Amino acid sequence: MTRRTNLRLAALASIAALAFAAAPAVQAAGPSGFDAPASAEARAPQGFGNNKLVTVQWVLKNGADDQVVLLRGKFTQHLRGDKYEFEDEAGNAITAELDHDRDWSMVRKGAPMEIRAEIDRDWNRTKLDVRSARPLK
Repeated sequence: MTRRTNLRLAALASIAALAFAAAPAVQAAGPSGFDAPASAEARAPQGFGNNKLVTVQWVLKNGADDQVVLLRGKFTQHLRGDKYEFEDEAGNAITAELDHDRDWSMVRKGAPMEIRAEIDRDWNRTKLDVRSARPLK
């Protein structure tokens, strides 16, 4: 090896050593300016959906368009096409859409279900686009 090659290798080794030495300091710092509580829930990924159960009344009063919600209740009747009536545990009903491109064979009329749905709010109506459903035992 020539002297020039040796100098280049030494320079690269020095740069690599500095990069590895600085990496833990950068990783340990993390994001700043966020006042997050120290609970386990706060350390979990945020913004990927709502795991809190809500009611049909809450959806109608407070739900935002495209918001994902979790409800418990039962499908009580077929309205038309892919539209069904979903009644929550409190007895309040809302139209729920079960798209034809999914397998809904686990849905039974009157059987207790837990659904994850996206709120579809227009100026004159609110309905649920069901994304998943699971029977409750």
